[in-house]
Amino acid sequence: MPDAPHAPHAAEQMRLLVHALRRYAEASDRTVEAAGNQHGMYRTDLRALTLLMQRQAEGLQTTPKDLGQLLNLTSASTTALVDRLVANGHAERSRSTTDRRSVIVQHTPTAQAEGRAIFSPISQHMMQQLARFSPEQMRTAAEVLAAATAALEDLDVAGPSPTGSRPRPQ
Repeated sequence: MPDAPHAPHAAEQMRLLVHALRRYAEASDRTVEAAGNQHGMYRTDLRALTLLMQRQAEGLQTTPKDLGQLLNLTSASTTALVDRLVANGHAERSRSTTDRRSVIVQHTPTAQAEGRAIFSPISQHMMQQLARFSPEQMRTAAEVLAAATAALEDLDVAGPSPTGSRPRPQ
């Protein structure tokens, strides 16, 4: 077993990496929440708009019920969220093109502009910090992040994925 002496080192490196990923997630949450607050938006509003934009880009329609399930919100909280997004010009309600009885929630151009205003400075600052890494290091980092993301998604503790349709626990 030639790899045995390296196992404790590898385990320690993995522990340090998981710790760094947790710190990144916490810093990201704080940064996004603060940036949203500066623009008068709650974290849940930003999450909802992100989901609406992703699903619209994938050609999926989103009902208020879908949004509530994806965000793990109660019906009343979902209604308040959609009302707030519509009142602020970030979303609009319309009838489904496939079922006229269903209401669809869509993001607006205003939401896209606000999203750019919120996230562009964050993204630019991150890219400045990451510019010192080689393309190979970036590829490896992207692979590590993709694997860590897949591991969390495998756990399915937060409910369905943005495009999934699994029911939320009652």
